Amino acid sequence: MLQINVSQLCISRADETVAALEQIPAMQRRRLSGIAKLALSSAIQSLNSKSADYIVWASQYGDEHKTLKILADVLQDQTPSPTQFSTSVHNAIAGLYSILCQDATPSTSLAASWSEALIEAYAWLKTATQPNPRVLVVYYDEALPEIYHEAEPFIAFAMSAMVSLEAPNLQLDMHALGNQRHKYMDAQNFYDFWQQSEQRLDYPQTQAWQKC
Repeated sequence: MLQINVSQLCISRADETVAALEQIPAMQRRRLSGIAKLALSSAIQSLNSKSADYIVWASQYGDEHKTLKILADVLQDQTPSPTQFSTSVHNAIAGLYSILCQDATPSTSLAASWSEALIEAYAWLKTATQPNPRVLVVYYDEALPEIYHEAEPFIAFAMSAMVSLEAPNLQLDMHALGNQRHKYMDAQNFYDFWQQSEQRLDYPQTQAWQKC
């Protein structure tokens, strides 16, 4: 069972405003996809004008709507837009954040759940050499286009937090993590768990996490 400190948990949803993006020029903001806006907004809020030593970006589907548009163009014998292609890859949002926020912090982009991203952050923290390192973890996802048979509707969202090893307040049992088909549910379950004032032992989705 690993122990970490999770703080500054923030969530951004598609049905809410993203005021945190006001620091990005309007012309550049308009070019961001909806899910990119949510991811950047959540990351900026968790950082709160401070810095991280490493960033873990995680998503199950990424910006799949752009990928589908590229495939549709190919089927129509059209040349896909280079800009659209470059912003459709799984690490595109990490790159956009680095450019738009002028932040050269090292990062990784994973096809993973929220809990798996926390494990990645923990692994990096255990090997870091600087004193009191901190990792920014950002999870983001939006529903797949209806053309995919496994598509399940949900409101697009992004969730982020700062993670460190100092003064642990969370225990994570990796063996109790469920293998969920829809990884976005892991993030939503964690947020519900985090909002609870007391641990609910009868809530099966929280068995992997315990507050300490």
